[in-house]
Amino acid sequence: MNLNTFGGCIRGGDYDVLIVHGNAAINENVTFDTLVVKGILQTSICKGRRIVMDGGILNSSGKIVADSLSGHGRICAQQHISSRNVAFIGELETHSRLIVKESIRLKGLIKAESLIASKAKVTGHTNIERYAETDRLEIAPLRTTMFERLGMNEYLEPNNVQRIEATNVMLCDTICQKINAGYVTLSGSTRVEKVTYDGDLRLDRTSSVRIIEPRWNIDQDEDLQRKVA
Repeated sequence: MNLNTFGGCIRGGDYDVLIVHGNAAINENVTFDTLVVKGILQTSICKGRRIVMDGGILNSSGKIVADSLSGHGRICAQQHISSRNVAFIGELETHSRLIVKESIRLKGLIKAESLIASKAKVTGHTNIERYAETDRLEIAPLRTTMFERLGMNEYLEPNNVQRIEATNVMLCDTICQKINAGYVTLSGSTRVEKVTYDGDLRLDRTSSVRIIEPRWNIDQDEDLQRKVA
């Protein structure tokens, strides 16, 4: 079943393609293969295979679950957002966890309590309140004078991630309390309280780390303690 709606309440059902224009709302009994959001959509739970944002806004008072999130626009959920892949331009916000089984590539703004992903690359502004767990994490600002002219001051602030657990980490203009990784590259006035690593640590002249703890030193200390005991 296909539906091209220009507003109102969308009744429960299983839709192949659901295209939303104008202001619309769906209840938790709606499932879909493909959801295209061109307008403003309110939902309690949003669950389907593909969500394609076409300049629209998706607000959920619950969770958002899909195999893929793509396009451009704004997505906001009070509960967690879960997807296999994310390729998105715009604003992605959740008051809970952002879970991506494979890769997330986002240009814009991302806000989450925590980020769990295989690979994550964010260009713009990142704010992760608790932790990020990923194999590869890249965070960099988006440089443009448009933000200041339009009063989009959030994009002008440093990125913020409380704690990072990863294999490869590349941060630019980011504030972080703790990094535990294999390979770490810091640039663009990045400031980190503590870095623990077992591969390589690189930082430019503008960046700083207060405590550096190579993993092999920890292993050697543990071996020494066992021998003394």
